[in-house]
Amino acid sequence: MHRTIRGTLPLGFPVLVTAVILFSAVPRFAAAGEVISAETIITPFRDAVYNHSLSETEARQSYQATLADISSSNLNLYETEHARALAAYYLGRYYQAVKTREEMAAYAGDLRKGRYLALRKYYAEREAALDAYREARIAAEKYLELNPGAESHSLLGEILGQMLFLGSAGQALTIGPKARKQVKKALEMKPDYKKALIQEASRLAYSPPAYGGNPDKARELYRRILREGIWDREDEFNIYGGFAMASFMEKDDAQALSWFREALSLYP
Repeated sequence: MHRTIRGTLPLGFPVLVTAVILFSAVPRFAAAGEVISAETIITPFRDAVYNHSLSETEARQSYQATLADISSSNLNLYETEHARALAAYYLGRYYQAVKTREEMAAYAGDLRKGRYLALRKYYAEREAALDAYREARIAAEKYLELNPGAESHSLLGEILGQMLFLGSAGQALTIGPKARKQVKKALEMKPDYKKALIQEASRLAYSPPAYGGNPDKARELYRRILREGIWDREDEFNIYGGFAMASFMEKDDAQALSWFREALSLYP
């Protein structure tokens, strides 16, 4: 079965893409001289999530295999929490799904009109996604406590952002400012941190003008990031998705489609 999943998008405004989970429990990190990090362990899971789909049972098995790899690795304490936060985050991405094309079209219309609370009705597995994000948040907060920096603030902001429109209206009002604060703090600590810059650009691209959106500023920031160089597949995907959404918000659907195709060339 095919599952529609959002590409990683800051502050809860998802890019719709087709995604899959395909993952093995076989240890993958024994290459001589290879530097082990949270990203090294998580990347196969992440890329599998964004490439196609498995059954829920297989997705859960993949997640558990990732946690086992984390536990058996030589990561230090804060990187262990970093990796756990990422693993649970990508499980949340798996569950944060819009299942039919008709629902996707309606979802996009509500997004363009800024009807954010209406987006919850399109998530058939909303509670499962929230559960995964809650696990991710706990680990991310531990990561931030152990290693305060742009990376940990940005990650917590991203997780909170994905939770933003999955819960109640009251929760959205509480979580929204917290998510924005984390991204702002990340950029204060490290103004050139690319993931936080992408989060800020995406906030501008995915929001209608009434909610602070500004497609031109978003494109300007995306172009700056690209000029400085992008070496991460997920980051590049999110930039192309952001260009697409900036055009979509301006009702330039032909240009939006062109950028979406560019994004999907990275995660078909």
